[in-house]
Amino acid sequence: MASFISIDMVGEERVFNLLAELPIKIQNTALDDANKYILDTMQSSQPSPRYITRRAAYGMTFFSDRQRRWFFANLNDGSIDVPYRRTQELRKNWRIKGSGQNASVINDTPGIEFVMGDKQSRHEALVGWRKPEDIIKEREDRIQKIIEGSVTKAIKRSGG
Repeated sequence: MASFISIDMVGEERVFNLLAELPIKIQNTALDDANKYILDTMQSSQPSPRYITRRAAYGMTFFSDRQRRWFFANLNDGSIDVPYRRTQELRKNWRIKGSGQNASVINDTPGIEFVMGDKQSRHEALVGWRKPEDIIKEREDRIQKIIEGSVTKAIKRSGG
């Protein structure tokens, strides 16, 4: 199964209500501006490094003896590194796919569903990772203002 998160503004009711009566060109310009803001927001939403033990997150260090053996075997052969060092791959992989009404802000970093998606682990939630829908909900007033400003600019440019 592929790891994938997509944020699509067209289905948002507040956005739809703002844009419904406008020409497609103006709608697309406003959605592009909103998607750029969402992209910037998602790229900057990484929490500060915070150490949370597995025991604190799950009540135990390992769920099974097999898991413990796997961990130490991979630690000894160098396959995993402790402590974990952030690579910034999740932040770097946010991008806009498409444009206007056909655009989505996406991230297909392997494992993203366990960090920010619907399968988010307790550990990542305790570290401070937030789900995209929560980030967008928190910023929806700003997104609305960006769309309104973009529409106003587009109308002025067209002489309306």
